[in-house]
Amino acid sequence: MAHFPVFFAAISISVLSIPAPALALKDADMPEIIVTGKSLKDTEADLKTCIARTCPPDEEIRAALAHAENQFITGEYRDAKSTLYRTVRRNRKFGSDYPIEVSDLFRARSRVAEHLGEADDFRIAVLDMRDTLRANLPADDARAMVAQIEVGESRAKLGYPKEAVRIFSDISKSADAAGHSRVAAYALLRRLLIEYDMAKETDAFAEKKRALAGLRKLADNPRAGAEDLAMAAEVSLARIDRTAGKSDSTAAIIKRFAEKGGATRPILLAAEPVRLPTAVNLKTGTQQLDARVIDMGIKGTKVFGSTALPLLPGIAEDRWIDIGFWINPNGLVGDVEVLRSSGEVYWAKWVADSIKSRIYAPLSMKGREASPGFFMVERYSYTARYLARDATTGSRIATRSPNARIERLDITPENYDQPFTSVPAKTYN
Repeated sequence: MAHFPVFFAAISISVLSIPAPALALKDADMPEIIVTGKSLKDTEADLKTCIARTCPPDEEIRAALAHAENQFITGEYRDAKSTLYRTVRRNRKFGSDYPIEVSDLFRARSRVAEHLGEADDFRIAVLDMRDTLRANLPADDARAMVAQIEVGESRAKLGYPKEAVRIFSDISKSADAAGHSRVAAYALLRRLLIEYDMAKETDAFAEKKRALAGLRKLADNPRAGAEDLAMAAEVSLARIDRTAGKSDSTAAIIKRFAEKGGATRPILLAAEPVRLPTAVNLKTGTQQLDARVIDMGIKGTKVFGSTALPLLPGIAEDRWIDIGFWINPNGLVGDVEVLRSSGEVYWAKWVADSIKSRIYAPLSMKGREASPGFFMVERYSYTARYLARDATTGSRIATRSPNARIERLDITPENYDQPFTSVPAKTYN
C-alpha cells in the first residue's frame, strides 16, 4: 500500500453522509462541513469516550461518522460498516429528536454498503434514511424530498429504472407545488435522462424524441435559483450529441464559459465512462477491450471472461484506489495519480483513462495566479454485488455476482484549490 498523503487529514466528515443529489439543495440546506485532522486512533478514542459518558445522541453520531469515515478512507470498509451499524442500533430510536443526524447515519451506511457490494444493505439503508426524515419533517420539507430522490437514484442503480422514473416524476410535481425549484428541476432532469436511456435501449424513437424535447425545454428555460441545473440539461444534450459524432454543442458550451471569464469551481462538461475489459490476462498483464490489447504490466494467472471474480475468490474484497488529478485552466485533466491503493491495481488504468477523457469548464484565473488549477481526489472500489443467497447455489451462502463494478466517491479535501506536492504512488499520463 502506498504512503497515506498528509493532506487527507483535511477531508470533512460529511463525505459519507452528504446527500447524493446535492445540487437539489441550497447552501443553507446542506449539512454542516466539519473538518477533522484527527488520526484513526484519535477518532476511535473520541467515540469510545463519548459512549462511556453516555453523551447525547447527536454527539455520538458525529463522533461515529468521523470515525467511520476515517476507517473508510484508510480502507477498513468492514470496520466502518460495524461502527455505523452499532451506532444505528443505539440511536435509531432517537430519530424523532434528531432526524437529520439519524438520517445521516443511514446515508453513511448506504455509502459503505455500495463499496462493499452489499446491494440489499444499500437498498434498506437508503429507505431507512428516507423514512426517518419523512416521519419527522413536514411533507413539504426540501430535505425529505431530496431523501426520496435518493431512493429514486438507488432504484435506478439497482436496475429498476421504471420505479426511478415514477419517483422522480412524483417528486418534481410535489417540489414544484412546494416552491422548491431546485429539487423539482433536479428530479425532472433525472427523470428525463432515465427515460432517454430506456428509449435508447429499446430504440423507441417517439420516447427518445419526447425526452430530448424535455431536456431542451429545461435547458432553455432555467428556473430561478436552478440555473446550474439548466446547464446540466444542456451538458446532457451535448453528451448525447457526442454519441452521434457531433461535437459542436460541447465546443459551444466551452466557448461560452471562456468568454465569461471561466468557472470558479469544477464543472464537468464531458467524460467517457470507465470501460471494463471483456478479458484480462493477469499473468502477462494485458487486457482485451473490444479488439485492442493493452499492456498493463501485471503478474498473476490467466483469466478469461468479463471478470476474474468466479475464479479468484476474494478479488472483490479490499480492492480500492485513491486517484488524484489536476483540472488545468483550460478545463483539461492532467497528472492523473494513484495516491494510495489496496490489492492489485491493474484496473486503475481503466479508471485513469476515464478521468483523462474528462473536459471541465475553462477556469477563471482571477486571483488564482499562484495556483491556477484544482486538485481533486476520488475513491474507487473494485467490487461485485452479492446475489440473493439462493440465486445460484440453492443454499444460504452469500455469492458474489460475476459482474464486476467500480464504485466512486468524491473525497476531495476542502482545500482543493491549493497546490499538492506529495509524491504519488504511480502516475498515468
